[in-house]
Amino acid sequence: MGRSDWRAMLAGMSSTEYADWHRFYSTHYFYDVLLDMHFSGLTYTVLSLFFSDPDMHPLDFSLLNRREAEEEPEDDVLMQKAAGLAGGVRFGPDGNEVIPASPDVADMTEDDAMLMTVSEGIAGGVRYP
Repeated sequence: MGRSDWRAMLAGMSSTEYADWHRFYSTHYFYDVLLDMHFSGLTYTVLSLFFSDPDMHPLDFSLLNRREAEEEPEDDVLMQKAAGLAGGVRFGPDGNEVIPASPDVADMTEDDAMLMTVSEGIAGGVRYP
């Protein structure tokens, strides 16, 4: 893999693409991102020699892009997601109460139920059960 040829790249661009590229990179400096990528990659490489942490990632050392901690979904959200799945046995929050599947999803296939669950997040439109 050789070096990229910037002259060939510019020759293959239209004037509109070049103007768009110029406007974008006049406010989003490429050098800062490249420098941050090299810094975080180097730090990750050096520390991975001494520590064998499987959760360690180069983004952990990035100064520009911070990783956000993943939040655990709450019980209400999990119950709402599980309500759209067909089949299986459902238990209440205390773990003892058996909740029967709702009649509108009892005869659906798993693919149909998944499609309905995913489509709930899409705004607008008409949904057919």
